[in-house]
Amino acid sequence: MSNNAFNSMIEFKKSDKFENFYKSTNATMQCYIEYVPTVGWVASYEDPNNLENCDEVALTAPSDCVRWLEAKVPFSVI
Repeated sequence: MSNNAFNSMIEFKKSDKFENFYKSTNATMQCYIEYVPTVGWVASYEDPNNLENCDEVALTAPSDCVRWLEAKVPFSVI
């Protein structure tokens, strides 16, 4: 299985514990994408050292979530 679930610059790995939940592996902050049945696709990020530096947004597709996170959170490309 590829490390990058969405074939994007920020790499996401699918959770083994939760269905439709993905966590970034190369971002400077914790980034998540998940599908919430009553809401749709949700992108979020949080800085564990400063919990005031966090945000989340509901979008219509995982690709929209990836684009939103790429614009908000620094990440490294190896």
